[in-house]
Amino acid sequence: MLAKIINRLRNGYLVYHFGVSFKEVRFCIKILDILWKENLIKGYTKTNEGIITVFLRYHDGSPICTRLVVISRPRDRIYLSLLDIARLSDDFGILILSTTKGIMTTEQCIRKGEGGEVLAYAV
Repeated sequence: MLAKIINRLRNGYLVYHFGVSFKEVRFCIKILDILWKENLIKGYTKTNEGIITVFLRYHDGSPICTRLVVISRPRDRIYLSLLDIARLSDDFGILILSTTKGIMTTEQCIRKGEGGEVLAYAV
C-alpha cells in the first residue's frame, strides 16, 4: 500500500503534474501529514468517497521532492534502534519510521526515544 502511494507521488513529480489522486488506505494520511510538515507537498484534500488528491510542490519549475524511496518491503524489513537513528546525519534527508507510538520522522523518534521500522526515505 505504501509503495503505491510513493510510486504515484514519484510519477507525478516526474511528469510535473499539479496533483495526484488515489484511494485512501490505512495510514496514508499520516504519511501525507509528515510530507506536508516537511514542505514536500502543498497539501491534500479528502472527498467523501475516500479519494485523496495530493497537491505537489515545485520551486522554479523543478520538484521540491527529488527522491522518494520505499525502504522496507514485506520480505526484507529494515529496523533501526534509537542509537542508530541518533547517528544519522541531519542533512541525510527525511526517514519515515513506524514505531510503537505511531508513524514519525527521525527527529520525532529521537525526541520520544523510540526506534522502529524504516518505511520510506524522502529528500
